[in-house]
Amino acid sequence: MKIITLGLIALTCAAASTRADVATLKNGDRVTGTLVMVKDGKLQLKSDILGDLEIPVSQVATFAAAKPVAVIVKGGQSVQGQLEISASGDWQITAEGKSQTIPAANVDMIMPAEAYHALVEHSAKPWQDWKGAATLGYSVQSGDQNTSSFASTLNAVRERPASPIFKSHFRTNFGLTTLLSHATQGATVITSNTLSTSLREDYLFSPANFVFGIAGIDHIGAQGLYLRQTYGGGYGRTLINNSRASFSLLGGVTAVHEKFFTGAHDQILAVLVGEKFGFQVSKRVRLDHNLNFYPNLTNTGQYRFDTSTTLAASLGKRFNLNTGIIDLFLSNPPVGSHQNNVAFTTGIGYTF
Repeated sequence: MKIITLGLIALTCAAASTRADVATLKNGDRVTGTLVMVKDGKLQLKSDILGDLEIPVSQVATFAAAKPVAVIVKGGQSVQGQLEISASGDWQITAEGKSQTIPAANVDMIMPAEAYHALVEHSAKPWQDWKGAATLGYSVQSGDQNTSSFASTLNAVRERPASPIFKSHFRTNFGLTTLLSHATQGATVITSNTLSTSLREDYLFSPANFVFGIAGIDHIGAQGLYLRQTYGGGYGRTLINNSRASFSLLGGVTAVHEKFFTGAHDQILAVLVGEKFGFQVSKRVRLDHNLNFYPNLTNTGQYRFDTSTTLAASLGKRFNLNTGIIDLFLSNPPVGSHQNNVAFTTGIGYTF
């Protein structure tokens, strides 16, 4: 019985070894693990014993993957099959009994075929794939006047996960800003509320270039604006996008309908020029800035702009302490209203 048990254990170990991805280094060492990917000349393996490993391909004498892989060739093509490294350092792929050699210089990335298909054939429910941040702030002041102020923002983006081979796709951007202020002095009560929301749908035909359609609704009590509706579209380009900084520009044309508390209303055409900038100042501190500028085409010389700047300090994995400024400017407000509606905010933020 003991011999049978030992034999089963030996067979189990042999089977596990057979299923593993094995790399033999030029110094004679043998490393067994599971292929994560090959990228930038590095072979990345996950070992149950040694953890995550990163081995320069130039130090690998032989390597064979137990399961099919996808080789992403520079230029956007993929080749799938069983993988081995040749003596020259190039990659050999075998599929349906046929082999081909792909020069190492032509390879952008190699990853398990299963993981590759999960990215390329990605599908998600409407509530999935959202990333963004929400902030909440509240203040109370008591003296000759009793005031309370509430401020909240929500910025979210929904986009399919990055894939080894870019596919044209849609991206949804949603923004919401709420500023509520209430003040009392004796029998006098003053309330000033601001609600600004926008929805922008992008269609990316390359990683950096996109066209968009936009719709927005604004209510700005401090400027006597009862309701503004904005619809339009245009073209955008991402100029910088890396782990530390992002910067994009967009331009287009919008149709705007405005109604004021005085009863006055207008319909105009306006140009849209916008920019969005994000910068990771340090490991825990991030700066985000957004500006949309609308020169009036119907009444030349008039314009408006919306801008927001936020500085956030991380309090952990999800939460942060933030402070910011929001400026909603209108060059031609109703009589008795100010051009600027400026709010300084501070509060707690949550990233998702």
